[in-house]
Amino acid sequence: MPELEAAAVWMPTLLLVTVRVAGMVAFAPAFGHSAVPARVRVIVGAAMALAAVGRLARPVALPAGWFDLATGLGGELLIGAAIGYTGRLIFTGIELGAFHVSSQMGLSLAEVINPLAADAPAAVRGLFRLVAVVVFLAVGGHRALIRGLLETFDVLPPLGFAAPGGLLDVATGCLGASFVLALRVAAPVLVAMLLATVALGLLHRTVPQCNLLTTGLPIRVMLGLVVMAASLGAMAPLLETAATQLGRTLRLLTAAAG
Repeated sequence: MPELEAAAVWMPTLLLVTVRVAGMVAFAPAFGHSAVPARVRVIVGAAMALAAVGRLARPVALPAGWFDLATGLGGELLIGAAIGYTGRLIFTGIELGAFHVSSQMGLSLAEVINPLAADAPAAVRGLFRLVAVVVFLAVGGHRALIRGLLETFDVLPPLGFAAPGGLLDVATGCLGASFVLALRVAAPVLVAMLLATVALGLLHRTVPQCNLLTTGLPIRVMLGLVVMAASLGAMAPLLETAATQLGRTLRLLTAAAG
């Protein structure tokens, strides 16, 4: 049958495309989260793979040798993983900012006394992570990832992975953007904690009998929670800007890999 022959011709191309999509789904935020069932990830990956195959003009044949086949599949997996991990760097910046927030608020003091007691800092990081996931989906970050993945097949067809010439520059820029996002997320609480430290220092100079540990720690925690609650609304424009930059970064990543 002509339909079966056409499907057999496109099967190697579908295999290569599926490997690239699987790399992105495994590492991308929201898609690769442990809370997402494996069945949902398989269905989403299959839908994206079929959509990507539809963008290709002609099928691609698999290499004849095992080494060339393994190299080609590894290149496709590397491209997908790089796309997913680029999106994950946004959440890495959010979690890094949350770590600085919990440290400056004094919630990490329990880890110093007992390294196994990590509930309070984990709660702050979990709150920031959940808010970031909701905002990321609301501003269309997942669509930027899918769009970037599908556009890679226009510039970089299956088995088109070449030597990563400018890949290091793109990776360095992504890490720098992640650190900048962490500073922007933590900036309100860091400024408030700096002012609180100055005020507590002046209080201690005025009233030396005042114990800074018993009076300063509750003040820093309460002030940090108030500022953190007030600044969570600013996460939406930050993640919207990050999602816009994500699309440009994925295009640079594709150009560097080609």
